[in-house]
Amino acid sequence: MQSAEYQIDKMSEDISLLDDEQLHARACYCINQSYRMIFQELPQIISQIIERDVWKKRTHTYENFGEYVLGALPDGLGIANNDLLWVIKTVMNKSNQHAAHWADVLEEVENSVRMFAKEKKIPVRALHRDLLEQDTDLQDVAQEHALTYLPSRSKSFDGQLLKLKAKDPESYDNVIQGKMKIKEALPQTTRKKLHPIESVKNKFSSLSKSDREAFLAWLEQEMEHLA
Repeated sequence: MQSAEYQIDKMSEDISLLDDEQLHARACYCINQSYRMIFQELPQIISQIIERDVWKKRTHTYENFGEYVLGALPDGLGIANNDLLWVIKTVMNKSNQHAAHWADVLEEVENSVRMFAKEKKIPVRALHRDLLEQDTDLQDVAQEHALTYLPSRSKSFDGQLLKLKAKDPESYDNVIQGKMKIKEALPQTTRKKLHPIESVKNKFSSLSKSDREAFLAWLEQEMEHLA
C-alpha cells in the first residue's frame, strides 16, 4: 500500500495533466474537504485538546497552549507561518472560553517573530499587522514559510488583547471570563473638539502651495463680498 504522503505528492504532480472537467471536480472536492476539516472537525478537536490539556502530556511537555501550537512536530502542532496561524485563529472560539488560550498563542507568536526579525535584521515596522496581509517587502522571508505577523502591531482584537493582558490584568481576566467585552475594558479616548478656526488653520497648513494660493484667492473674493 502506498503511503499517504506519496499519494498527496502524486496528486500534486498530476494536477497539470488533468483536463478541465477533472480540474473542476478536484476543486469541488478540495473545497468541500477543507470546509469539513477546518470549520467542522478541527474546532471540535482544538476544543478537546484545550479541555484535556493535551500539551502537558506530550513526550515534550509545554508550559501552555501557545508553546504547544508553535512547537515543532511531532509533539507540537507545528504552526510555523501566517497561513497556519490563521487556521488556528479561525477555529478557536477566542471571544469567550478560548480567549485566554488564544492570548497565550499571541504571546508566543510575538516573542518568536521579534526574535526572528532580530536575527534576519528585519525592522519591526516591516512586520505584518494583519494575518492576511500580503506584500513584496518580505518576499524572501515568505519563501522561508516563517511567521511574520506581529500581534502587538495589530489594532484588532489580537493587539487589544495583548495590550490589556500587559497593562490591566484585572480587566483582562474579566474579558477572558466573558464578564465584559474587550471594547468595554479598554480606556476610551476622547478627541479634543477643535474650534472651527483651528480646524481651518490645521487644514491650511497641510495644503500644497497651489491649493493655498487658490484658497487665499477664494478668501479674498469672499472678503470683498463682505465689505
